[in-house]
Amino acid sequence: MVQTKPVCDPQARYTQTEAAKLLGVERHTIKRWEDSGCIRFQVRKAGRAKFTTGQQIIKCWEATYL
Repeated sequence: MVQTKPVCDPQARYTQTEAAKLLGVERHTIKRWEDSGCIRFQVRKAGRAKFTTGQQIIKCWEATYL
């Protein structure tokens, strides 16, 4: 995981892959954190793709480093 706070828009939507890149981890790590409740994802009705917000990404980072 990156040691500096991720630079992202708290209101924007991010895919699992984008969240992994921002946090500096692999996508399967994001899935594991989702299963443990560290980061929340929602499912789009159109296309059924998962997404999270920048706010959730920052919250996950803060839970690890602060």
